[in-house]
Amino acid sequence: MKKIAVLLGCALMLCFTMSSFGKKEEVSISLVGKWKYFQEGKKNNKKESLIVYQHDDRCGKDYVEFFNDGKVNDVYYYGNENCDISVDTGTWEREGVNLIVSFPFAGKEKGEILVLDATTLKLMTTVGGVETVYVYKKM
Repeated sequence: MKKIAVLLGCALMLCFTMSSFGKKEEVSISLVGKWKYFQEGKKNNKKESLIVYQHDDRCGKDYVEFFNDGKVNDVYYYGNENCDISVDTGTWEREGVNLIVSFPFAGKEKGEILVLDATTLKLMTTVGGVETVYVYKKM
């Protein structure tokens, strides 16, 4: 009888453990900070086709900066002699594995956080009916 109870207990633990596989877990690492553009591309039939983001070597790296107060800056450098900079300011929020950003001239966009760790932020969103992937590296 004791062996049956132990066997049943082990089977229940295995069921609980197996039921957690395949579930998306909420990402708990903070987005706050600067993230440089690294790669971008499309996702087609579950396969990603990414290319390296082209920064202007004469200027700084384009990046996105998330702030604690819910603001976000999207920063681009222009490759002229002066290395002019463009900063679009908007807001951001996180809902589980989703990132929602809103810029005055672009409106609200929602993306799924695929990877978020100490060095990498990878997002997927749908642009014009096409799944688009963006990869950022922590600065």
